[in-house]
Amino acid sequence: MRDPNRRYVCDATGPAAFPGVVRPPALSAYPPAARRIETLFIGWNPPRPFGGFWSVDGPDNLRKELHGILRALGCVRAPRPDEDFLGEFLDTGYYFVHAVKCWSAAKYPGFGRGAKRSARAEMGEPLLEACAKAHLQDELRTLDPTRVCALGELAYGALRALDEGLDPAARPSEGRTFIRGVRTVLYTCFPSGNLVRGRHAREYTRDHLAELFGAVARRKTEHKA
Repeated sequence: MRDPNRRYVCDATGPAAFPGVVRPPALSAYPPAARRIETLFIGWNPPRPFGGFWSVDGPDNLRKELHGILRALGCVRAPRPDEDFLGEFLDTGYYFVHAVKCWSAAKYPGFGRGAKRSARAEMGEPLLEACAKAHLQDELRTLDPTRVCALGELAYGALRALDEGLDPAARPSEGRTFIRGVRTVLYTCFPSGNLVRGRHAREYTRDHLAELFGAVARRKTEHKA
């Protein structure tokens, strides 16, 4: 059962060396999985000063976007991105983690629109790699998901920090999937209203997830036959 009052505890030593980084005192703790995790969604860093994806005490745009997409695809029924949705999300075999648990002073350094290459090289990528190795690596091992969905460049970069075999030239709008051992990795857009090649980013995310889930359903049907 999810405890909304618990907070995420970060005791890693690496990220403390980065200027402008704030440990996540308000980030809600991740709940225990309700069942085997079929799809693990990975986002970027939590929005300051709110509690992130798992907190309904404040707004979270990613939870709102993902709820809309999953509901449109018929994967969940909850009418709003609230506590009921989070419960159904877990019961359906979904889970979510942030690629980076810390906050930065403004937008994540070196990523997104208007990003500076210097900020990316000096802070963004080193912090991303440190967090991936301090947290995400163990989360992937412990959660052991069947599929991983990297939502945007930051999430994919975190996976690449742990697996150099992932294609560095891949783009989120392509919706490419990679088979890494026994696990499928989907790289798609971070869902939002931003325009990417003439379409809203969330439309790419929706279509890529529909294709992924459709492929899973077809394999299950073939296996039963």
